[in-house]
Amino acid sequence: MDKAIRLLGKLKNRVVSDEELARSAWRAAVGERIEGHARFRELVRDRIVVEVDDLVWQGQMTTLERQILGKLNRLVGKVIAGQIEYRVAIPRLKPQISNESEFQLQLKHPEARKISDPGLRRVYLNSKRRASGQ
Repeated sequence: MDKAIRLLGKLKNRVVSDEELARSAWRAAVGERIEGHARFRELVRDRIVVEVDDLVWQGQMTTLERQILGKLNRLVGKVIAGQIEYRVAIPRLKPQISNESEFQLQLKHPEARKISDPGLRRVYLNSKRRASGQ
């Protein structure tokens, strides 16, 4: 509730949308640990869309839906949503560090620079590395 009140305080002369209220109260409604695995995405009509890590979290969050909605509506002070839709998030790749041997292979094989797709370039260089016995 503190976050929702702080948000209202910052937006003194502006009308606060239901989505902004729900977004600001989400962490307080579900807790910090759950919020790390179930992130508020958007509010569509009377449905909150939440992005979860995997199917296990989707199943667990579905069982808690009524409790979360009740707490969220209590925190905001009005009924914002009637249901929650849980979507499994697309796994994100973390930044990858190019290894030095790949860079050296690119210097040895200038034709690798002609391959624009980094994944295919890596496959090409790995096959060259295996063929040369490195």
